[in-house]
Amino acid sequence: MKRLFLLLLVALTFSSCEEEGSEYFVKIRVTNEDGVPIQNAQVRMFTPIPGSTSWYNFTDISGEIVFRSGFEAYHDIKARKMIYEGCNYVRLVKGETVDVNVVLYPIGDPNGCVE
Repeated sequence: MKRLFLLLLVALTFSSCEEEGSEYFVKIRVTNEDGVPIQNAQVRMFTPIPGSTSWYNFTDISGEIVFRSGFEAYHDIKARKMIYEGCNYVRLVKGETVDVNVVLYPIGDPNGCVE
């Protein structure tokens, strides 16, 4: 009985360690060409595959937003506000918060976006 209890305890310990840090985070900062943070910019993080998950939200007063994912992947990031847009990409890393910057330029200018 003691061996069974010890075996269960060890199994629970190892399985709970795998759960910790199993999420993927990305902190996106949106700025203009001069590095000024852009508040209320619409940000979309997505994988350009039909039927894949997308994340949408708006930046806070400091021009930042954090998205959380449950899986590792490469994602495209597109931010826009009024007539300005910018793009970047990110590779999520398990248990870490990856920082990404997106700079907004007038639509039509080279801005990293592929259309």
